[in-house]
Amino acid sequence: MRVFLLELNNDLKGIEHRKKYIEKLIKELPKPDLVVLPELALCSYMADQEIWKYADNCGTDTAGWVVRTAKKYNTFIGVGYLDKENGDYYNRYMIAGAEGVCGVVSKSEGESAVFKRGNFDSVISTPFGNVGVAICFDSRRRHFYENVKNEELTLILFPHGAPADPKKPDKERKENDTRCMLYADAFDVPVVYANSTGKLEHMPGIMGLMMEKHGFRMNGMSKIYSHETRELKTSVPEAVGADITLRPGRLKNEIRFYGDDILPGNRIFKLFILKPDTKAGIRSYEKNR
Repeated sequence: MRVFLLELNNDLKGIEHRKKYIEKLIKELPKPDLVVLPELALCSYMADQEIWKYADNCGTDTAGWVVRTAKKYNTFIGVGYLDKENGDYYNRYMIAGAEGVCGVVSKSEGESAVFKRGNFDSVISTPFGNVGVAICFDSRRRHFYENVKNEELTLILFPHGAPADPKKPDKERKENDTRCMLYADAFDVPVVYANSTGKLEHMPGIMGLMMEKHGFRMNGMSKIYSHETRELKTSVPEAVGADITLRPGRLKNEIRFYGDDILPGNRIFKLFILKPDTKAGIRSYEKNR
């Protein structure tokens, strides 16, 4: 399968503008079978309630656009978008082809001030097999693992809008490689990590202040992890492509977790920054939505 991921410029704003930008890139790809876009690709990643103005209505506009585009270029497309349903906002990811939408997943542990959180499903059934999808932080969490460990998968997608310290690229790359290869080895299926590039905009809470202080931004580092792959060259700077072998795989090796996280992390950070930020975010979401 010819898979391409697009490392989108997060600084470009406006849904219609971004649709044209994305389609222009897809048009230049050499015969893609699947195009993987990052988290919140249609509206750009923002961890602030300002993003609500870009919300789709139950995925109607997104589905129409992605199916038309997939049909036009004879491919499947995975796209992240913001959705509003029954008064709540969801960080969602859709896979669609020329024949229609294959399925949608929602981010379970999204930014608490911005998105509805919950215990959401993680598998989309497609003509090329079951695809496990974990949006950004969910890829680290035990919840995603529990959702897929008994499933037969052909592919795992990790669409991200992940900021990190640009002065520590080795640390970011090592964490990405560790997380993605744990799943690639455990299921013996390809894992696709797609992240955007660009500045990190306002993020509420202590964590947001810390990221701003250290100059965090989205650094891309998108990559296709597979034991059977052939790199596909392209003239598109934003694209990473590979011809990969897809075959159904089931869990072969159990993955070790540190509590609910696949990486050890910093216990002090989790307890005194992440936890209170999450609680404050939930209160703000419920008050303002």
